[in-house]
Amino acid sequence: MKEGINKELIFSYFSGRATAIEKEIIDQWASQSRGKELFFIWLQEWENQNLQYQADVEKGLSRHKLRMSREDRPMAVVENNPSLPERLVLWWPGGSWFAAAMVLIIVSAGWLSRDSIRYQTFSTSFTETKRLQLADGSKVVINANSSLRIPRFGFGEKMREVYLTGEADFNITHTKDHKRFIVHANDNLDIEVLGTEFNVYARPRGTKVVLNKGKVQLNYRDGRSVRQLTMSPGDLVTMDNNGIKSVTKTENPQNYSAWKAHRFIFENESLMEICHLFEDNFGVKVQIPDSTLARQTISGSFTALNAEELLEILTDDSGLSYQKSDDGKTVTLTY
Repeated sequence: MKEGINKELIFSYFSGRATAIEKEIIDQWASQSRGKELFFIWLQEWENQNLQYQADVEKGLSRHKLRMSREDRPMAVVENNPSLPERLVLWWPGGSWFAAAMVLIIVSAGWLSRDSIRYQTFSTSFTETKRLQLADGSKVVINANSSLRIPRFGFGEKMREVYLTGEADFNITHTKDHKRFIVHANDNLDIEVLGTEFNVYARPRGTKVVLNKGKVQLNYRDGRSVRQLTMSPGDLVTMDNNGIKSVTKTENPQNYSAWKAHRFIFENESLMEICHLFEDNFGVKVQIPDSTLARQTISGSFTALNAEELLEILTDDSGLSYQKSDDGKTVTLTY
């Protein structure tokens, strides 16, 4: 190991506290095979110890009650008159018409933005992943180019619901009252959980659910009917945009969430499918003019932080070459 490189220094680097000289030394060390392996091991350990979000519902509600209990807010009062229905009396300098207009605007804006008030959205950019801990203790890792919408003020009394666009890995905590956990993946598919580990891929081209542990139930639309499918560990369910599903078994369901450690594991994956990964995770469009080449398959485990690294590894191992466009957003693969 390079002199001076240790876990404490690397953790300082992940926290953004490393100096410019230390960053340069770490970058050089991480470019070597042994250094890169340790770098990713320590990165996963650091991310597990430094979850980026944990909802404090009680503190949030206390702040909300404190604001609502203040007596010096000249917002509105309710006047009771035994001979008249209860009515709202508004006070504002300049006349009641202005006040009424302001209330109408505020109420309308509140109605239109009610989802943004009730829910908080966590999003990732290309190449970025994000780890969250939810109010119930459940853990979620969001993959690149994805978003997860969760209730801002905690889950409801009957169920726990979140909304996913993109890809995420879930480790759901079981509650004493057996409260259901539901992931809304798209308009046609809901994943219902009690306590389990699973990966959900919900992109424009289709949906995949891979179950690692426990049991989940899929509620999906088949024409006008809503059908149910119970998954067992190792099940892989794919569904296209027309609602057509297929169920297969995989011996290594954990491979589908290897992206959490910036690893990409392919088992006889066609280059065309890998092209979709580049577009989903990195925002890079990969073109393959030769249809025979597009059907060529690749197997192996590859560690990469960005599109450039993954391209270099794949082309070196397969003897292929690639050419990037001037803006770097398009890549052409050839023999």
